[in-house]
Amino acid sequence: MVRALSKNKQESIKSLILKSKTYSVIMERISNLKKSTLNRYANKFSPGRVTANPGWKTVLSVTTKSYIRKQIVNGTLKTAKAVHKYLVCTGHKISYSGTIKVMKSMNFHAKIKVKKPLLTKVQKARQLAWAEEHKNWTSDDWRRMVFSGETKVSVYGSDGCKYFWSRPDDKLQPHHLDLTVEGGGGSIMVWGCITYDGPGYACWISEGTMKASDYVGTLSKTLMDSLEYYGYNPQDIYFQQDNDPKHTSKLARQ
Repeated sequence: MVRALSKNKQESIKSLILKSKTYSVIMERISNLKKSTLNRYANKFSPGRVTANPGWKTVLSVTTKSYIRKQIVNGTLKTAKAVHKYLVCTGHKISYSGTIKVMKSMNFHAKIKVKKPLLTKVQKARQLAWAEEHKNWTSDDWRRMVFSGETKVSVYGSDGCKYFWSRPDDKLQPHHLDLTVEGGGGSIMVWGCITYDGPGYACWISEGTMKASDYVGTLSKTLMDSLEYYGYNPQDIYFQQDNDPKHTSKLARQ
């Protein structure tokens, strides 16, 4: 029958295991400890522990770094966790924080993804065709362009990311929180336009679905007021809008 280790010795082993110490270090500090016994306690105290073995590689080769760099750039390895998992699976003894240090040493830095509309191939082709059609425009041509669009404006707070700075031991403070209200606080839809000389007027879009007649009312009032403010002749401008049905309706084109 295997004799159980003393409580103090078990606690010492547990502490070293949870600190991710290697088997050799633990066996050096705990006298008369067999590897099989250590392995049993390692499985008990840290089931997901990755133990060191002679096959581990502790230094990343130039080839490995080059491969990782390529996989990050082309999007195959999208996160630090993915890079860490790849390195561990290929026999490298490296922690998650160590992986991040390696990535930073290769000049990679974590950034927030920029949100962009999901475009189909057809939409991309149309945008490219539009760009090709206008690539030779002069500054005088662009002076006549007026862009328009709708956007959602949150009544309470921002939809964007928010950050705060604190030290590891700081207690959570009210200014560390991104406060929310039930239902998100509500939002409104706003229509606006922008000209070569500056932004035009904006107007609130009434609740519910905007109809073609509502859109025409917006053009006849807010757009015309904007053109008048900058001294533009409505007959001389290029008016740019998306292909929303109400924008391309027969009523709106009149």
